[in-house]
Amino acid sequence: MPMTDDPQTLDEALRCWVEETPNKTFIRSSKGNFTFSETQNIIKSTSGFLIEHGIRPGDKICLLLPRRPELIFIFLAASSIKALTCPINYLENTQHIEEMITSLKPAVIILDESTVRAEVLCFIQEYGITYGVTVIAVQKTPENPDATSWQTCVEHSPTPPLPQIPDDCAYLNFTTGSSGFPKGALCTHAHLYWNTRSAIEVFHMTADDVHLCMFASFSHPHELFCRALYTGASLVLLTDISPKAIAKTIIRHRVTCIMGLAVMYKMMARHCKKIAFPCLRIAESGGMFTDQEIHKNFRDAFGLPILSVWGSTETTGIALANPPDQYRTDGSMGKPCPYYQVRLVDEDGQEVAVGETGELIFSGPAVSSGYHNTPDFPSKEGWYFSGDLAQKDNEGVFRFVERKSGMIKVAGLKVYPLQVELIIQQHPAIKEVAVIGVAEKRRGCVPKAFVTLEDNATLDVGELEDYCRQRLASYMVPRKFQFVESLPKIGSGKINKKILLANPELCLELP
Repeated sequence: MPMTDDPQTLDEALRCWVEETPNKTFIRSSKGNFTFSETQNIIKSTSGFLIEHGIRPGDKICLLLPRRPELIFIFLAASSIKALTCPINYLENTQHIEEMITSLKPAVIILDESTVRAEVLCFIQEYGITYGVTVIAVQKTPENPDATSWQTCVEHSPTPPLPQIPDDCAYLNFTTGSSGFPKGALCTHAHLYWNTRSAIEVFHMTADDVHLCMFASFSHPHELFCRALYTGASLVLLTDISPKAIAKTIIRHRVTCIMGLAVMYKMMARHCKKIAFPCLRIAESGGMFTDQEIHKNFRDAFGLPILSVWGSTETTGIALANPPDQYRTDGSMGKPCPYYQVRLVDEDGQEVAVGETGELIFSGPAVSSGYHNTPDFPSKEGWYFSGDLAQKDNEGVFRFVERKSGMIKVAGLKVYPLQVELIIQQHPAIKEVAVIGVAEKRRGCVPKAFVTLEDNATLDVGELEDYCRQRLASYMVPRKFQFVESLPKIGSGKINKKILLANPELCLELP
């Protein structure tokens, strides 16, 4: 473990800036601006409310929130009393959310009632009553009068944080496992610190920066605030994802560092060409592949390169990056970030030669040690096996090849084919189904489903699409359906997806 005198826990970092720059604005948003000192006061009051309602170390707090200040307040308040924040994708289908909450058994559920579906709200109401779970609404609606208002938390008497060490778990960072059900990677204060410090060093970040992260609030939520927190900088929260809203925010708040998906940069280059961003110096792209056309169009429009990065839930964020002074626009993943050790290995775990394809594996102080309540963390002898295949050139730059598992990334959101296949397979007219990812300009990749029907069954594309939309999150619904006579198989009887991937547009009529 590298040595450092910096504050490593979230509470230490906040306390440091409260002492040095208490009146500096830490959070800027349409819901209000908050200084470091005001943030600390809200966190202490929220902690007091949680403790009074029986929250103890290790208890789970589920968050179903968009990018709002309350998300940061609750995250920091929970970690200060050693509770575990569990961000949930509130855009998911109702069944998925119900399964997540039931599995986690939270002591508190915090939501924005204006952003969750009515059936999800109804489930949470019933769950809270049945199991005595405290439900807090940051934005209440008449449909849920029993929920505690956020203002009650803010007005509660303050409570000081509990003693913390870097190895204390700060939250569960959820990903999707090979079975399609999310797994919570254990994320400690040390993981957050070393990943954030790594990014700070790569991009030369300081207290003078203003950060805007456009990642989803349920996907690596610490990215929204950790870089600003550990450097004493300011951050901006924005819920509107339209290109012009992002552009206006960059100009108004003099944003210097932005983090987003390739599709966001693509739309900005298309719709904001005549806008200048004199303060913006870092445009970081993660979560999906950024092709050369996007790189070129963005640089032509704004005179600034896009810096592609690679990271995962298990590495607590970026582990490979294109630094500002050595960036590439060929879609490369970049070089290893500080404090990460990276190797490419074959199926036997042996390191492959330069230019050959291997699986990316990682070690270091920011790499998670496992999943919550699940033993199948893909690691061996301290190395995390990512499941992503890549190549390395003579300059030590990594290039992504493909996903070993067949996982699809739709605009940065992970979709496992099995999860979609299981839903489609439940339709009584479906005999077999195979889902693969196919290229699509706007989202990078989208699911396509090949299906065969039961004897004498009838079903059209519109009916099947409606069926999927009722049961899957919108980004998981296949954008293409193809009915075939049969699906190619390998010797064991399993569907041979290699043939489908090699010929995604081929109309298969196999014997």
